[in-house]
Amino acid sequence: MPSDQSIVDNFTGFTIQVTPPGTNKAPFFLFNRFTYDKAVCKKNNLDPTKLETRLTDVAPLQTFRWVHTPKTNHDINDMVFGTYQYDVTPRYMINDVLQPLDKTLTVSFPFEVTPYKTGNLQIGFTRGFIESQAYTRHFGSNNKTRPNQTDLVFDTNLISGPSDKDKQKNPELKDYTFEFQHKWLGWQARQRVIEMFNETIANPKMSMDVFAFDLDEPFICNSIIQLAKEGRARVILDDSKDHKKPGCFEQEFEKQYKQQAKDKKSIERGHFGSLAHSKVSIQKLNGKPVKVLTGSTNFSTNGVYINANHVIIFTNDKIAALYEKVFDNSFGQALMDKFGDTDEAINDSVLKEVKLPQMTIRFSPHQKKIAEKFFALIKTRILGAKSDVLFAIMNDHSASDILSAVQEQVRSDKIFTYGITDVIGDKTEIFLYKPESKRGIRVAGKPGQFVLPPPFEKESNIPGISVHHKFVVVDFNFKGKNPVVYCGSSNLAFGPEQNNGDNLIEIRDKDAVTAFAIEAIRLVDHFHFRNAQFMAQQKTTNGKKDEIHLHGTKEKAWIDKYFDKKDLRMLERELLIG
Repeated sequence: MPSDQSIVDNFTGFTIQVTPPGTNKAPFFLFNRFTYDKAVCKKNNLDPTKLETRLTDVAPLQTFRWVHTPKTNHDINDMVFGTYQYDVTPRYMINDVLQPLDKTLTVSFPFEVTPYKTGNLQIGFTRGFIESQAYTRHFGSNNKTRPNQTDLVFDTNLISGPSDKDKQKNPELKDYTFEFQHKWLGWQARQRVIEMFNETIANPKMSMDVFAFDLDEPFICNSIIQLAKEGRARVILDDSKDHKKPGCFEQEFEKQYKQQAKDKKSIERGHFGSLAHSKVSIQKLNGKPVKVLTGSTNFSTNGVYINANHVIIFTNDKIAALYEKVFDNSFGQALMDKFGDTDEAINDSVLKEVKLPQMTIRFSPHQKKIAEKFFALIKTRILGAKSDVLFAIMNDHSASDILSAVQEQVRSDKIFTYGITDVIGDKTEIFLYKPESKRGIRVAGKPGQFVLPPPFEKESNIPGISVHHKFVVVDFNFKGKNPVVYCGSSNLAFGPEQNNGDNLIEIRDKDAVTAFAIEAIRLVDHFHFRNAQFMAQQKTTNGKKDEIHLHGTKEKAWIDKYFDKKDLRMLERELLIG
């Protein structure tokens, strides 16, 4: 415990007020997921069914860290970039009565909120929150991201919702368009994609080469076809089993592309040993590669609006030329069949470029001996972590030394381990937070079966995969030494790495690694809350279902775990202090 016991006597959490940039922007208190139990609320004249009872002025955060996304709960059409001020005040409770805010104890600090960009590297994430209270408040229970399953390209200004049932339930819901819905769900990743395509379309000297696996997002499809009409596009589109079914969107895209393209031979359908799994756009100026967008995000409505995903943009001639060479060496089934023998598949591309982090990029499919070699290297790095391993992985049960190393660290109590996977089922172990244990947390991003109790509203189920990321962070905050993130389109599995066309990116840079670490924390917190709430609802005390609520005066001090050397939360607190 802290040396000055008086600091934590009657301490009940942190109140956080945010002041956005701009003279006309009113300050607001952050939301909390929880409030106090009914008896404590009644004593403080609070209605636990009201959303305002979860603002941190009356429901302080009982944690030493939080993730705040500006505008998540505010006007998404009025996103303000600039310096936000956070005023953090410790709050106290005596005999279950919340004491007044004492601003003499407030710590204020500024924080610059802008799209992520370091030098010539940009990173963007999709929101991945179609199953959330924030989504429900904006959109009701509507989980459709397109008007039908037949129109490849559609007008996103069409009304998407809400349903009559949602309007009856919440009269404050107004009609919204697919554009409004897509903007919220696609978040940073969508905006980066739009910027890159618009930049290319606007400059007649520019062209685009595109690797696509799933392909049905209306803006992307329309943009590629628009470029193709002018002879400014080439496309490699996967033709594995699911993408050759009659009536599927990939078949429809190929049809429309060939009908309208200036060069009918500028599109190739094919696959490597299994899949053409990359999601890559290469921008060229006067025929020379200058920029590349890659990552885990498929160019589809599921990829951009349903899945939790990332995009990475490199504005660099050398890296763009590297991806262009891979594209050229894959343009046609005959070339795909022998890609594993190319220099790009055999050798690691180690990059040390000005205004970019140090990186290694690996292109698959690989020969078995090549895959075995670097899988062993990454496994050793994960098992040798000094302080932390954080991850978001679609499927962590495939045969893989890398995935096995991640699972081993979750079960261990040596370092801070925090992660999420999309897999759920009989063979999946879900590790929730366990008091007085340093074992890691591993949650599932498939909580659609979980129904949260009041005051939470029923949410839309996730129509498909929730967590589509494939990234692992190692030592993001170990005294600034050797942080690394492994990311990209690779599923990190041994078989697919020998059969799929993919790119696995290793970034060794503290800022970039921290961005991915925060993304892991954001997702784990979101879905861990649902898992924990569901587990509580399975228990009963004195005939009543248990509920998770804030600790009041009479309960064991919530902060104890943050100062218990045997508890994961102390590892977390010390890790984030740096």
